[in-house]
Amino acid sequence: MTTFADHWRGRARSLATFGDSITEATHIAPPDARWSNILAADLGAALSNRGLSGTTLQNSPMHTGAPRPGNGVDRFEADLLGPHRADVIAILYGFNDARYTGAPETFNHDGFVRDYRHILMSLFAAGYEPGAIVLGSPAYLPDIGFSVGSEGFTGQSRAEFQRHARTVEKLARDFGTFYAPVNERMTAEGGDALISDDHVHPNAEGQARIAEAFAGATPSRDRFPK
Repeated sequence: MTTFADHWRGRARSLATFGDSITEATHIAPPDARWSNILAADLGAALSNRGLSGTTLQNSPMHTGAPRPGNGVDRFEADLLGPHRADVIAILYGFNDARYTGAPETFNHDGFVRDYRHILMSLFAAGYEPGAIVLGSPAYLPDIGFSVGSEGFTGQSRAEFQRHARTVEKLARDFGTFYAPVNERMTAEGGDALISDDHVHPNAEGQARIAEAFAGATPSRDRFPK
């Protein structure tokens, strides 16, 4: 089956990556060791890294009564459809949405699904084909990572975290995009060894696994994307 990298290598002039601190990856000092840079180099594409540390995808009210500043819904038009518009888009979102427990009545899995669907439908309305987009499941989080974080970002269950990962796969299937099994690859190919000393962020080896998952992403439907 043709992979995302096979399909776009040498054809995509530009790549936009969209997500949180795992995508921004400033904790990885050499830029060429960050998953976004690795993937862009593989494709031979110019990179627009639109990762933003600390952000969530959804703009639902948190325990503060307001959405998370810089959330994906509030910024995707400027970051992905403005001057940073690229030929192809790789999205790695859901990690912080899955970790958050501080306002379950307003900030929850349903809000994540609602807002992810809104972003995807907006990208299609703006002219993107499903085959130009790849969705990655949230990165692996070790058990100790569930007790690390700022207010509201601790105490989540493994089951609920993995529910978000499965949801991204379903969204990719529903919308016909490519799907990158980031969570699955990291879980199977290193787990805790791929996480830095802060118990949350992937280390350089973890970043490489993420890049491999995106490069090897496959169409999520039984048809080759246009």
